[in-house]
Amino acid sequence: MSDSPSPYQILPARLGPVWRDANIRSGPSLDSPVTELLLPDAAVCHEAEGWSPGDEVVEGDHPGGVITSSVWFRLGSDAWTSAVNFEPVTVAALLPGAVTVSTPRTNAS
Repeated sequence: MSDSPSPYQILPARLGPVWRDANIRSGPSLDSPVTELLLPDAAVCHEAEGWSPGDEVVEGDHPGGVITSSVWFRLGSDAWTSAVNFEPVTVAALLPGAVTVSTPRTNAS
């Protein structure tokens, strides 16, 4: 029996809507099968049951910059999605340090 803590952390929390199409996977890994697709809808608020570290995901299409995170939220039994699918401000308020946002560099001529 191990005394090390489980990587899964209970965190009932309102995540709000996804800001882009978001894959729901069977585990916190990019290798886990996709089981559902969430479409962006400002009227739909998603709720997390908890979170776990998983594969790092880099999302470059957010208007605020490139989002990077290795945090995955469990939305239900066998339903996981990356933290990059939710607004970084919301994720950072729930889990400080869980996401980073870097603004792309522009070449000045």
